[in-house]
Amino acid sequence: MAELQEVRNQTKSLKINLVLNVVKTFVSMCFPLITYPYITRIFSVEDVGKINFYLSIISYFQLIAYFGIPTYAVSIGSGKRDNIKCFNRFADEVYTLSVLSTFISCSLLGVIVGRIHSFSDEWKIWVVLSVSIIFNTLGAEWLLQVYEDYFFMTLRYIFIQIAGVVLLFIFVRNSTDMTKYFIIYVIPCVLTGLSNRLYEKRYCRLKIRINKEIQFHLKALFPIFFSNIATIIYINSDITMLGILCGEKSVGLYSISTKIYNVGKNIFFAMTAVYVPRLSLLIQKKEFSVFSEKVHKFIMDILPLTIAAAVGIIGLGSELISLFAGLSYLEGVKSLHILAVAIVFAVLNGINTTIILIPLREEKLVLKATICSAVLNLMLNIILLPVYQQNGAAFTTLLAEILLFIITTRRCYNYNIYKNLSKKIIKNIIAIIPMIICIILIFKVFIKNMFVRCMVSTIVSIVWYIFIKMFMDKKVRQET
Repeated sequence: MAELQEVRNQTKSLKINLVLNVVKTFVSMCFPLITYPYITRIFSVEDVGKINFYLSIISYFQLIAYFGIPTYAVSIGSGKRDNIKCFNRFADEVYTLSVLSTFISCSLLGVIVGRIHSFSDEWKIWVVLSVSIIFNTLGAEWLLQVYEDYFFMTLRYIFIQIAGVVLLFIFVRNSTDMTKYFIIYVIPCVLTGLSNRLYEKRYCRLKIRINKEIQFHLKALFPIFFSNIATIIYINSDITMLGILCGEKSVGLYSISTKIYNVGKNIFFAMTAVYVPRLSLLIQKKEFSVFSEKVHKFIMDILPLTIAAAVGIIGLGSELISLFAGLSYLEGVKSLHILAVAIVFAVLNGINTTIILIPLREEKLVLKATICSAVLNLMLNIILLPVYQQNGAAFTTLLAEILLFIITTRRCYNYNIYKNLSKKIIKNIIAIIPMIICIILIFKVFIKNMFVRCMVSTIVSIVWYIFIKMFMDKKVRQET
């Protein structure tokens, strides 16, 4: 009886964490929806392209600073958290590696900015952006994820982002305020890092610890790190190569599509992230049947919803871009349509890698698959970007996601993860997607205001999805 109650409590807390993390991610997506239309009207298309080009460059150095540590710390640390002494030692060792990788990252950034003339002219911007790297390391968000403290993370995030939005509207008023924009972009990172460091003392007082175990962590981290490099290559290389091969206007158009694309994708990734600590704990306890069952249920819940979101973005693509950035960005609609399809494969890849393969210690397979996808993306970018510009960038991202899905899914079949799922998923899709298409088409005809059309279509589609899922879940329970 006590065991049953414990399972119910765990299920309840998992649902609460899921809701909190989705709220946090949804809010994180809403703030750009508020600020980006403002920014695109303050700065020109070329300026917006320049901003996103700089942010794509800094993301590479942030990647070096992370060194795969957040993924590794959550996956492995979750299985150690019940043993306080063991976990504290593990956390110190991982934090030590994080500090070292951050030092290397900032040093490399300084060398590159000093040697590239176009970068050195904007050295103040690079100094500002490097601050975000330092405070992301200081904040050690992974520690809160290990202990599943999503309430604090959500509450803290909302207040800090509100402060950032207020500062943006007060201080960024015209096209000469680009440096101010970058400063305000970094302020939430600084506040997050400081608040995390103060709050995390209740769990663990992180400190530098150098010992032989660090070598063991390094061996495990390298596959994850190189996998993350390959991932960011086929995610961010599009913007970087567009800036080099096609100019800042193409970057500006494509960045709008990717912003909207990321709104949908990151909400689903938030759902995925909540499951990692709990599922990693099941693997540590060798409860593989329970692990497989929970992954099954998660895929059944998230995949039809992901496809529905992709259909909605395709159906309302022009409205979303017009509302988000203005009519001058409508050339980016085709790239948004392509990226909407990529959302489905990106979410499935997140499940395959983060939830299934990495906790099962298949980091090397994930690395190989991601490298193959990155190489494909880079090769196709060189061929397609000069001709098709932002549309070519979106298409190469889609193909890279498909290739990664094929490779990782084949390995997941070895663990019987997708066994007997196909028919159930198809039934869900048939019940949900056609109606959502009809809803969008009907409201396109009868509602002229773009904002109202988007809101009503989204709300009615969500209500329909919930109704159908409840009906089908009830039917499954009756059959069993």
